[in-house]
Amino acid sequence: NAIANFGTALEHNQNYYKAYYFRCLLHKNLEKYDLALDDCKKAHELNQGPLTAELLPKLEKLQKEQFEKMKSEALGQLKGLGNTILGKFGMSLDNFKMNHNDDGSYNIQFNQQPNKDNIKQEE
Repeated sequence: NAIANFGTALEHNQNYYKAYYFRCLLHKNLEKYDLALDDCKKAHELNQGPLTAELLPKLEKLQKEQFEKMKSEALGQLKGLGNTILGKFGMSLDNFKMNHNDDGSYNIQFNQQPNKDNIKQEE
């Protein structure tokens, strides 16, 4: 395992720039962007060359995209769980609306008919 071999090399010499850099590339190829970014930052600290300088912003972007994707998936799963539980009471998370207040707090409102327009009919 190349990643383990680079780790062993770094145990012997923590200032081995190339080990951090190549391990970073391996992590990037495995889409482990957090680990790749950590190694790239360390490699850049040791040797501020153009390779790591170009790679750092790309890894930061990939890491952020991966985080947002994971966050979206997790929220989707939580919403599904919430809807499963609320469904037993004839409700869903769509019945609730959360508004951000100016003071940093949130206000949660319940709407009994979230998918229908609440149009007042003239009598």
